[in-house]
Amino acid sequence: MVRQFKSGKIQLTMVSEAHPKGIKRTFNNVIADVEEEQITTLGHAIEALSGEQFSGANIINNDQVTFA
Repeated sequence: MVRQFKSGKIQLTMVSEAHPKGIKRTFNNVIADVEEEQITTLGHAIEALSGEQFSGANIINNDQVTFA
């Protein structure tokens, strides 16, 4: 079995008075080995732009699996 990275997404959870349970903001074209510092930097940048509070993230990777 061979596993190859195909695509990645990051889903940030942002909280505000309008969205007390959080709203998901999804960004495509994420690299395979994204680091915690990069996620935190993105979250804080979106905080500055939106006025919402960054509360967490989901990393979504799609891999292609082939069987020999």
